[in-house]
Amino acid sequence: MTQRPLQGVLPVAILPYNSDLSLDTSALRLQIEHILHTGCDGVVIGQISEVSRLTTAERFSLAELIAEQTAGRGLSIMSTGGESIAQAVEYSRQAERAGCDALLVMHPSMWALDDEQMYTYFANVIESVQVPVLVHHAKSLAKRPLSIDVQARLLKAFGPEKVQFKPESAPTAPKVSLLRDATAGQARIFEGDGGMMLVDTYRRGLAGVIPATEIAEITVALWRALQAGDERLARAIGYPLSYLMCHMMASIDCYLQLSKHLLKRRQLMSNTLIRPPVDFTMDPETLREVEKVYDQLLEFVSQ
Repeated sequence: MTQRPLQGVLPVAILPYNSDLSLDTSALRLQIEHILHTGCDGVVIGQISEVSRLTTAERFSLAELIAEQTAGRGLSIMSTGGESIAQAVEYSRQAERAGCDALLVMHPSMWALDDEQMYTYFANVIESVQVPVLVHHAKSLAKRPLSIDVQARLLKAFGPEKVQFKPESAPTAPKVSLLRDATAGQARIFEGDGGMMLVDTYRRGLAGVIPATEIAEITVALWRALQAGDERLARAIGYPLSYLMCHMMASIDCYLQLSKHLLKRRQLMSNTLIRPPVDFTMDPETLREVEKVYDQLLEFVSQ
């Protein structure tokens, strides 16, 4: 656990598997080294890491692994949301004990919670730990949107360092402004749409961005261009990145198939296995277009 502030580029690791679908921890460690080597500020285990397909023991071991691997070099952030308060508290306390720097806590996805239920869920988890909590609203998994009012109440109750935000509610950019304004500019907000809206949301006020491993160096280049005020360069990276994300973000399993394919091409994974059941089948024409755009982006940011 470090005292680093939560900020910057924090990619979500894409979990690799062995042929028997057990976790390939050697490949995961290689991926984490790649993330840190590209200049990112830390590593996240998130929804796109297939946490919903993991056993409790695997969740716990992953929290320990990322805390150990990033120690002294970057932030470790573990996804610890659950379908009940009891689950989320147990996951969160274990990740804190393992040494993770912060927690990414998503709402329950099985029920349409009203504002008071949402507030109660998050407040109980936040109160159970000492480390910062990123309140994660996953637009594809929420039965009812997490309101700006609930997020503002959480910040008022716990403060801007203890509770931070990864909102994904569409339309993303205007919602960032609404959260910023509802908290008098205090909310620390992280873009979570793969950098798709980063050119717009950055100027509205962001603490960081949470992409995934395959676009780590692309996002670092975009983030640095935005920090430097180089709008021409930011748009030259951000616009094709948005087009790439339009292809990849059709569903979680669509993203996983494409991300793992791209990581395998770069020898950061040995296969593209996803734990079944899988709800998406990739067509070869989309795959070719994604490869083309991705390769062009990598070449551009490597110049």
